[in-house]
Amino acid sequence: DDPIEGSYEALEQISKKYTIIIFTTKAKSDRGLVNGKTGTELVWDWLKKHDMAQFVSKVTAEKPRAVAYIDDKAVRFENWKDALENVL
Repeated sequence: DDPIEGSYEALEQISKKYTIIIFTTKAKSDRGLVNGKTGTELVWDWLKKHDMAQFVSKVTAEKPRAVAYIDDKAVRFENWKDALENVL
């Protein structure tokens, strides 16, 4: 897919203050090859294709220590009551 509008600018801005690490299950070592490439290689290829690789320092399947995580399916945990309301 193409990047979401504003992705380039957001990564550029965030990278000025923070180290950007992409945490994705596509980078798992037991994931099968696609056209002879690992998931990590495919993510780097996509980043390069869209001129965003310079903003990213690493692609990993291991959850890194972080100040924040940006995720399209995240539920912010503050307490179980609110978390369950968001999930159920």
